[in-house]
Amino acid sequence: MKTKFLSYVFVLSLIIMSCSKDDDSGSTNTDTDSDTDTEQLISTFSDVEFSLDDSARFYATSTGKMYGKSGIDGETSKIIDLVGDSNQAFIAFSSPSSTSEITDGTKTKVQHTNVSMTVAQFDAITDSKSFTDITVTDDNESIGLSDYKNNIILFENSAGKKGAIKLKAINSTRVLVDIKVVK
Repeated sequence: MKTKFLSYVFVLSLIIMSCSKDDDSGSTNTDTDSDTDTEQLISTFSDVEFSLDDSARFYATSTGKMYGKSGIDGETSKIIDLVGDSNQAFIAFSSPSSTSEITDGTKTKVQHTNVSMTVAQFDAITDSKSFTDITVTDDNESIGLSDYKNNIILFENSAGKKGAIKLKAINSTRVLVDIKVVK
């Protein structure tokens, strides 16, 4: 009985001692690096398929969900950022506000041409710093099918979140991309 009692006392002592306050001799962290304070995370979406028909053309970067024309309603129209407008001759993305399928769609700026970001730079994006000095110009352009490789398309959604689209593949039914966007 005494052994059991002493065991409980020993365990209780260990628990109490392990919960004691750690003391760093009064030092505080004074790191004021502004990059750390303003750095934001990135959402990365791989192998996103935009169809060439209306079955999967509307994408919401906040949720990572693709919508078909039949899935557009009052709620989804508020969160959709990108509309795939590609066909057999070109690859293009547009703002939800410029398509007739979405009533009261949000405004997204999309820049297809004169983008200086490379595929290697896109692949290296891990935080929002990569988008800090980028200004997205809504160019209302497209990219020819033969020119899609090694192309990056920039966008800025209605919430001011900047992102990039890396074109990966195209066939007769879909455009395959990776997307990175500031959360």
